[in-house]
Amino acid sequence: MIPLIRSYAPRGTRLLLLSSFLATVPLGYLIVVLPLYLARAGIEPAVIGGFYTASGAMAALLVAFSGVFADRWGRRRFLLAGTFLPIVSFFIFANTTDVPWLVAASFLGGVGLANGAAGALSISSFDALLADNTTEQTRTKVFAASQAVWSLGLAVGSLCAGAPELIHRLAPQISALGAYQPPYYVMAAITLVAGLVLIPIQDDPEVHKARVAAGWFPKRSRRAILTYSIAIGFLGFGLGVAVQLLPLWYQLRFGVTEADLGPWFAAGQIASLGTVVAIPYLERRLGGPYTVLFALSSAAACLALIVVAPVFWIAALLHLVRSFLTNLSWPFHQSLLMTATVPEERGTAVGTGFAVWGTTNALGPLAGGALIGAGVFALPLLVGAAMYVCGGLVFGLGFQRLLARRATLTAGTPLAAAHPDAAT
Repeated sequence: MIPLIRSYAPRGTRLLLLSSFLATVPLGYLIVVLPLYLARAGIEPAVIGGFYTASGAMAALLVAFSGVFADRWGRRRFLLAGTFLPIVSFFIFANTTDVPWLVAASFLGGVGLANGAAGALSISSFDALLADNTTEQTRTKVFAASQAVWSLGLAVGSLCAGAPELIHRLAPQISALGAYQPPYYVMAAITLVAGLVLIPIQDDPEVHKARVAAGWFPKRSRRAILTYSIAIGFLGFGLGVAVQLLPLWYQLRFGVTEADLGPWFAAGQIASLGTVVAIPYLERRLGGPYTVLFALSSAAACLALIVVAPVFWIAALLHLVRSFLTNLSWPFHQSLLMTATVPEERGTAVGTGFAVWGTTNALGPLAGGALIGAGVFALPLLVGAAMYVCGGLVFGLGFQRLLARRATLTAGTPLAAAHPDAAT
């Protein structure tokens, strides 16, 4: 893994990748544990979905503004704040199950893929800083390495999902609910280290100067931002309605526990490390836009087939394949957007897209939780599959046209040849 990262990532990106790995370990743990922990604490599925909605809503509210402000005021400080913020949520989860406090934790971070305010502050800055340290030729490979590191962090976190049950077995005097407390403190410590790793990172002063001179709103990357926002909006709703409550779905459908789910979730992320090898090959053979279309359409088929899986291991195997395919598509999402936008507008572009993703992702768990609570198991996954297909179509066809137009303008005019980013 380390030699691959060294060959893909310039020296300045390695601290970003290390921090991403450390910050993702707690996320991998929470993806498996949190819905079941809340259910064990006596909270209804619809209310659990509401926590995820609160997290996504906060992310959607803040992220567009944070992207603009990060471009103008410095991406590093926003990334640091977003990385440290989930620590507060972990302490809340460790010490109370009161709904108002849990809602506050949901707003701040630590709940679901949107990650609340923490995700809003960090996501646009992280992608932009990573892109600043690449060239167009290496960008997809660097984002592939980032995706592999993220998948590895999720896998490690998922493997820790059985920790509460193990603690309860080794120390029966600790209640089943109390056994969740020590792992939350461990995750807070890991997150602290992830933030400390980022301290040496610095902004590119030339990019920052260009963004300040350009004004508050993006002018040269609007078409790419609009295409990305529509596509990522479909995917956000699909993830929210079908994927984020899957641990609870599996428990109610098949009677499994965190200890059963953790290895499968981890296996899906470990398998996704293979994307580091697959992505350069697919980039050469299919190109980025059509690879995204293929990956998301195939992932949609896996989601739909989970509905009719007769036993848990078949559903889990389909889930593993879906994880691989979804993780295969993400580096192309990021690389396509960074290539189609000018450097000084990249944070704003990611922030705008993530705001749309956060809004649709926030709506998904609320709907999914209500349906699961009512005993309707098929519809959330089928709707999620349809959203995956829609997102793949917009990514594939939309960015194929954008890049073709950019190539034509770059080759056809002296101004575009001198300033290729202006073609967007």
